[in-house]
Amino acid sequence: MKLIPRMVVPIGFAILASVGTVGLYARWNSLPTCDSEQAMNRVDEVLRDEYHLDSIFVNDIQTVSGEFFGDRRECSAEVTPIRGNMNASDMPWQEVRYQIERRAESEILAITIKLGGAVPLAGPPPSLWARLRARL
Repeated sequence: MKLIPRMVVPIGFAILASVGTVGLYARWNSLPTCDSEQAMNRVDEVLRDEYHLDSIFVNDIQTVSGEFFGDRRECSAEVTPIRGNMNASDMPWQEVRYQIERRAESEILAITIKLGGAVPLAGPPPSLWARLRARL
């Protein structure tokens, strides 16, 4: 009977170490999400360098396609240049589509951006109460 408790501790430690190793592997080898700080910094750099948009607001960031361990993720958002004393709904919003890819030879994310046409500002998502009332 003393053998079972002695075996439980090393087996439990091995299971915890395995789960931790798998978690670290997944964290390091997965692409960042569309709204992650790393991806948004690269999107901001590309918009500033290629499209000459210095100060921008980004709204309604969504994942269009891409898997957790995939090699590419497609995202969409809305951007507008920051202008003083204007309501966000009055600003000229543009659709942005961007792809996040990781290059094998470097740590830098490859971001490909396409600016689309004008779009209205996306409103906030409806509250839980409003969604329940709409279903009834």
